[in-house]
Amino acid sequence: MTRKILCLTMLCLALLAVTTVIGGAKLLARAKQTPTKPSADSVQGYSKKADAFADKIDPKTLATMRRQEALQPAVNALYEAAMKSPDSGFTSIAFEGDGLALYWKGELPTDMVAALNVAREIGPVEVISAAYSMAEMEAEAAKIHKAEKALGASDIQAVGARYDGSGLDIERMPAAAAEKKALVRARAGQPPLRSAEQVLAKADLRVPIRVTTADKPIELMFASRWDDSPAWNGGGYWEARSAGQVKHICTTGFGIRYQNRTWVLTSAHCATPPDFAYQGFDREFMGPVTQEHYQQDLILIDAPGFYRMFDNPQPPDGHPYKNVYGSGGPVANELLCQSGAASGVVCNLRTGSSQDITITSADPDSDGDFGYKVLGVFNATQINGQTAVRHGDSGGPVFTLLGDGVRAKGIVTGGAGGGSTMYYQDWPTVTSVYPGVVPVTP
Repeated sequence: MTRKILCLTMLCLALLAVTTVIGGAKLLARAKQTPTKPSADSVQGYSKKADAFADKIDPKTLATMRRQEALQPAVNALYEAAMKSPDSGFTSIAFEGDGLALYWKGELPTDMVAALNVAREIGPVEVISAAYSMAEMEAEAAKIHKAEKALGASDIQAVGARYDGSGLDIERMPAAAAEKKALVRARAGQPPLRSAEQVLAKADLRVPIRVTTADKPIELMFASRWDDSPAWNGGGYWEARSAGQVKHICTTGFGIRYQNRTWVLTSAHCATPPDFAYQGFDREFMGPVTQEHYQQDLILIDAPGFYRMFDNPQPPDGHPYKNVYGSGGPVANELLCQSGAASGVVCNLRTGSSQDITITSADPDSDGDFGYKVLGVFNATQINGQTAVRHGDSGGPVFTLLGDGVRAKGIVTGGAGGGSTMYYQDWPTVTSVYPGVVPVTP
């Protein structure tokens, strides 16, 4: 895990892109967004109240999300102080009980004490002693990556830092995925695939570890949303093209303000400079992709970004919008939603821990690379066991509620084979990669 995770691992891939063919799914084009600002009550004939995804969330879940929303100013105050000292005792922030838990190793510095006092004016915050800080766990995770690199490759697909600071979780690939990867390496004349146990023996770790085997490999998720117009909304269908050929189909992330102008944020595995982005089934030109940070799976489309995000519950059920009003860091146990071009809005995604993941699926990224790492993403699990993300959701917005709009939390990076786990790159990482960035807001 890189140091930047620390700043952003305020704890607690979407590498979700569709392949060129959208297997038999029937998607309907929608009317273009007008550049003029619509009224607060209606967008292109759709009632915001009638079509709002929040109205379709069960009351108990919605009540929890609203309580968590009310505590976001406290979360922001704690994060601001933690980011000033990346090598401090900070471990994570979590939603626990009716308030927040700040996991910390050692004594609180003056800045954090002051931030804690501010946070407690907003809601209850408990300070819980952690065995290890996030910086310490990141350093131990780096040992694993170094050992794995020295041995060539291994069956490890994720290394996660527990949000309570109790150690690391090591996740092996499913047996079938490991066998397939080993066979590919053998045919290419490469060294054999090493086991997690061999890597850990070489790493000489000084924190407790837990080793499990995954049920599914981590995959890229490449497939309006489908007829947008500039300035571009989040959650829309877009294609990465090179030499006139479609490389991948993904989802637009948030419109962002960076370097005194606006852009569209999305996933780096979807495209590679000098690819070009085209929106919708009519393939309207958006702009080139640029400013890639592949280890964090972040890239910008050089096109104007808007302050809205598509929020229909499931394509093609209309296309209402939600305004983006702010941003925030990851919090363990927080309930999230994601808005993908393939899935529509999916909620009840509970935030887990920061992880470095290895993409184990057979689908290459935009560079044709297989089996590479993405650093410092967070996992989130759909609490009802439903599908968290689908192919085509890559790069799409991950968010929580903020009044009648949403708060940007990050963008989709990947998922576990159509299962209930989503991986997303969090907003503090976005700000560390693109300093001074903020979401476009009204």
